[in-house]
Amino acid sequence: MWGKRLAVVAISLVLTGLTTSAARAGTGVVPASTSWTSAGRGWVLGLDTLCRTANCPQLVRTVDGGTSWTRVRTPALAVPETGRLRVVFASDVAGVVTDGEQLFGTGDGGVRWEPSGLKGTVGALGFDDSGFLAVVYDGTSSRLFHRELWSGPWQPVPGVEVAGQAFGDLAPGQVSLARFGEVNRYWTRSAAGWAEQPPPCADFAATRLGTAGSSRFALCSFDPGFGDMSKELRKSDGGPFKTVSVPPREGITTGFAVSPDVALVAATGRDWSFVHRGLGEKWDTPLTLGGPPLEDLAFADARHVVLVRGGPGQEFAELYRSEDAGATWRTVAV
Repeated sequence: MWGKRLAVVAISLVLTGLTTSAARAGTGVVPASTSWTSAGRGWVLGLDTLCRTANCPQLVRTVDGGTSWTRVRTPALAVPETGRLRVVFASDVAGVVTDGEQLFGTGDGGVRWEPSGLKGTVGALGFDDSGFLAVVYDGTSSRLFHRELWSGPWQPVPGVEVAGQAFGDLAPGQVSLARFGEVNRYWTRSAAGWAEQPPPCADFAATRLGTAGSSRFALCSFDPGFGDMSKELRKSDGGPFKTVSVPPREGITTGFAVSPDVALVAATGRDWSFVHRGLGEKWDTPLTLGGPPLEDLAFADARHVVLVRGGPGQEFAELYRSEDAGATWRTVAV
């Protein structure tokens, strides 16, 4: 354990010497996805407009809240025809990236990338204190895979699988796999391993998961209309999930994030995108933007939140950041 910690410290100290270039914001990278491990430390994966050949995925990182960015060695990702490039980091050095078909992991901040060896379509992607998690559809079934944070092979998690291509969502200690109106299954992890539990949402609802402290949350979205849908925020403190508040109906859900005090919902519809913010049973909408959906909504800590508006090939491709738990927002140049 101490050997691993010392190795992480050593890697962190030399990271700046192992990357290719650093500059003030203005890297030429068009954001597609973002992941932050603290208020100041974050990553953006996107397309490099300075690349001599078209469509070059490029990863950049910041250690000062987005004031400056450093280019990081990036594995040979393709540009997805559908879906998005995605990045998820669990620490300054442990992360994964995917183009939806290929999945790579690093344990040294991007100096080396290991291909996963998994065959199939990569769905939900995340991590908890046991390692990285990925839902992969292999043409027959959708299954949860696990990898240790620093290195090692991806292994299937026994029993966490459904037939067919399922929509999945992950949060620390919980996973949902569902085919709308057909299959809806949910598992939680304890010291004894993964165990199936009653799902937090109904069969005809889309499930988004969140974890804050020891509490588990689920956003259940259902009854879609023209650019809107009903939403319920549900919570479990170890027992059955119970509805604790009802977010605004505006927008089709594209993201969900929770902290101990605040819940945030990203949604889009009728050429508008929203971030709804809930304090207890009271909700408001502090961010309303025209154009493409809002993705990768996540808390870096209890106060700092990030998201990506749009992406490469869309009308907008911007990184947004909040420093007051989602009450106000500003763009961050990349």
